[in-house]
Amino acid sequence: MSLRLSLVKVWVFVLIGCAGSVASGAGLVRWHPESATLDASLERELLSKVLSDVGALTGWDVMVEPGLKRRVSTRFEGLTINQGLRRILGDLNFAVLQGDGTTKKLFIYQQSIGAATEALRTGSNEIHPKSRRIENELIVTLDPNSPETIEEIAKRLGAEVVGKIDGMNAYRLRFKDAEETERARKSLASADYVEVTDNFEVDIPARLASLNFGNSARPRVRVNPDPNAEQVVVGLIDTPVQPEGISASEFLLPTVSVGPGESSLSLDEPTHGTTMAETLLRGLEMVDDGGQGSNVRILPVDVYGAEEMTSTFQVAAGVMAAIDSGASIINLSLGGADTTPFLQNLISDAHQQGVVFIGAAGNEPGTHDVFPAAYPEVVAVTSANRFGDVAPYANNGDFVDVMVPGHSYVTYNGETYLINGTSASAAYVSGITAGVAAASGLPLNQVEAQIRQTLPKPPSN
Repeated sequence: MSLRLSLVKVWVFVLIGCAGSVASGAGLVRWHPESATLDASLERELLSKVLSDVGALTGWDVMVEPGLKRRVSTRFEGLTINQGLRRILGDLNFAVLQGDGTTKKLFIYQQSIGAATEALRTGSNEIHPKSRRIENELIVTLDPNSPETIEEIAKRLGAEVVGKIDGMNAYRLRFKDAEETERARKSLASADYVEVTDNFEVDIPARLASLNFGNSARPRVRVNPDPNAEQVVVGLIDTPVQPEGISASEFLLPTVSVGPGESSLSLDEPTHGTTMAETLLRGLEMVDDGGQGSNVRILPVDVYGAEEMTSTFQVAAGVMAAIDSGASIINLSLGGADTTPFLQNLISDAHQQGVVFIGAAGNEPGTHDVFPAAYPEVVAVTSANRFGDVAPYANNGDFVDVMVPGHSYVTYNGETYLINGTSASAAYVSGITAGVAAASGLPLNQVEAQIRQTLPKPPSN
């Protein structure tokens, strides 16, 4: 099956425009092009940095009067660009004029627009995230012929076994503090029947905003009711998915939970997992407009449980559980700056067996590696803006393979939400990949090759 029709739909969607947000020190500026509104949460931020972020998000060139050195403190949501700028600028004046081509120019000045002669750089918001290593934990993988059981090792080292992955003979050990952890690492270094690696925290990468209007158009796809049809299963490694009140419900398989504790789902707003399930259907819609019904199914894999955050160990446990439950495409709309051989080896081995991995490139502007997307076996997806460039909030490292829009509209319990970030971009590509695989019957390695070769790439890659 050709991806040409899908590409046309992707590019039409790209040109609609993507919402974005940029961290400004301890503050945040967010621009919503679909409603032409601005949000800000600023506490003594440099005005030049805030204006640089505004320019990056809107695509405007910013000219300021030299010598305007002040800090800004303000908080607002949903203001028009003029109202928002007035709150940010205080007694300063501004004007938005048409520049060369399609680019607008924002002028900031005290008395005369002619005094705004200094251009601010708006493309240098690169952020280098810090390591999220869990200092009191280790991941221990035992050789099948290990002379010690994990219980014996844990007792000897004074550790607690807080997680295990049976298919990998891997265990998550927790220690009293960082010093005990390092002593254990050194003790295990000489044992040839043990592999030791660090565990890292993994955040939920996307942002959610209520748009305060009714139901948006739901994805125009439906399931193929034939119980004998061969299914293409996408493992959604994420937070819990709420099956009630969303159009994706009929596509959902029973949830697999590997996160610590039992999830307590609030019904007030959709979870990140719920929005990714809906976004995945939007990607599927680009390939399958309904027709005879789709053989694609979504397997929710909860790797967060009762916690606010997950870890690379739990992500690996989720990937293993998804594959064991029949998933052949794995959506990883999460990630961090830290690499670990433990997770990489699992992904590499599964990829050799024909499993396709799709990951989010990260929502911090720059070119730094974000894992697991940066592993070569993973199709790394970043977000595009309405001009066909990388969105200003998105990562554009050389590991990025493709780019698609970074925002999705999700209807939940009668209200529409905007989900924004490269996590949504990854979910779109997972939906497209699954749709092509289901409709064409091609081996997944061939489908992956088409995705990598045919979907849009960042201009610099």
